[in-house]
Amino acid sequence: MGLFQENQKAKIIFEANDKIVEIDCYIEKIYYDRLKLELPKAASRYTPYLKTGKYLTINVFSRIGVLIQDSIVLTSPLEREFTVEYDKDAIRIENRRRIKRYSANCDLVIFRPLLGNIDTKIIDISTSGLRYYSDVPLEAGSEYDCKLILRPTEAKILFKGKILDNKGLPAGVYRMFINKISYKEKQMLLDYCETILQLYAT
Repeated sequence: MGLFQENQKAKIIFEANDKIVEIDCYIEKIYYDRLKLELPKAASRYTPYLKTGKYLTINVFSRIGVLIQDSIVLTSPLEREFTVEYDKDAIRIENRRRIKRYSANCDLVIFRPLLGNIDTKIIDISTSGLRYYSDVPLEAGSEYDCKLILRPTEAKILFKGKILDNKGLPAGVYRMFINKISYKEKQMLLDYCETILQLYAT
């Protein structure tokens, strides 16, 4: 299952007449490089602003959070179909304040080639970040290549993590933002968090 799905509700956000317009729509078809969108009839007054080359943002809503991609109009709704650029590696998961963290038994490896790797366990996880235990303090703002081993599947996720400040956290507990991650790993993490969400709901 991909991050975006056909018949999934979405929202496009763009500028028209010096104001920001938000229009609900649906993803009608997904191609390897573009999305075909279906606009409601009520949006017809804004179609002149959706010319080829127009920049816009696509928001797609999921239980995990809001999936966001900055895009560009490839074929205008004034033509036969409305398509926008699709780059699965450019999708980001935001609205983190609404994303719950879930306890998970996962191993985390923080790679430090010159100083020695840090092998530890996470405390909880979301699609945007995690908290973990460590006796080794790391400077807030520093970035490291990391490997997360999802239990019990043993699936491995590689990503670049950014250390956040640990003010207000217990001693030895640190926060990490998942800063850069490939589409494949992002999808694995999304599926894992969905699985945890279902367990919490039962």
